[in-house]
Amino acid sequence: MLKRCVSGALFVVVVAGFFLLRQFVDYRYFNILLAFFGFTATFEVARALKPFTGKATFILSTVYGGLFLVAYFIGEYFVKSKYGVLFALDIAIIFMTVFSVITYTDRGEVKDFLVKIVPIIYPSFFLVSTFMVNDFGTAKGFIALLLIFIISPFSDTFAYFVGVLWGKIRKGKQKKLCPKLSPNKTVAGAIGGVIGGAVGGLLVYFIFTPSYYLFTPVLFYAVIGLVASVFTILGDLLESLIKRRAGIKDMGNIMPGHGGIADRIDGIIVASVFIYLTFILT
Repeated sequence: MLKRCVSGALFVVVVAGFFLLRQFVDYRYFNILLAFFGFTATFEVARALKPFTGKATFILSTVYGGLFLVAYFIGEYFVKSKYGVLFALDIAIIFMTVFSVITYTDRGEVKDFLVKIVPIIYPSFFLVSTFMVNDFGTAKGFIALLLIFIISPFSDTFAYFVGVLWGKIRKGKQKKLCPKLSPNKTVAGAIGGVIGGAVGGLLVYFIFTPSYYLFTPVLFYAVIGLVASVFTILGDLLESLIKRRAGIKDMGNIMPGHGGIADRIDGIIVASVFIYLTFILT
């Protein structure tokens, strides 16, 4: 527990430091942190699946995980077309087409291909939405990023403590949320996570939003917190599925008590897709 708390606190300090850089120096500095998350998490996922995909696929997947993000940067900041994500997706389509032909020629089995493309799609495709949120600019991007990096941790924390507390009350007799994927997750914990997400959304509203004059109803932030926490849980389950198939407990060990970077951001990156779409549509 001590290691988990210390590594979690360090994670918060690092993220907070990059938030300060973003606000007082240049918003693009935050992309450095996101790029680190992307490179590291892609490497962890590719390494976890290496026994099932082979060395060549491991190398290609790791390189491509970074290439996808680099393509986004080139399209967004150098071409200055404001279509960085489309440029990155074009690169992705070309890469996956070539990759598909090579894979099919090599073994010709659909299930092998599906396993091999996992590190290509996850987490890079999801993480791009976080880059796009950061590119909103000053106030809007700041609030959206806060929601991403506060709602998911609040959801995880509430889920953990509510699950533990309810387990003690029920003396261990709890209904499992999805035992085949994650035997430790419970329905009570999921409910606690949804409540925690709403609390996180409201926290952002009451502390930060009035000072940025966004004049958005408080209910809007509560609903964002609720729905984003559901996506956080789905992100956790998605990674649990990958880890279960790979036969491992954690993606890495860079964060003692938490696992790897992929373990830490699994819910964050999936929730970011929802928050990005919400801010675009509203």
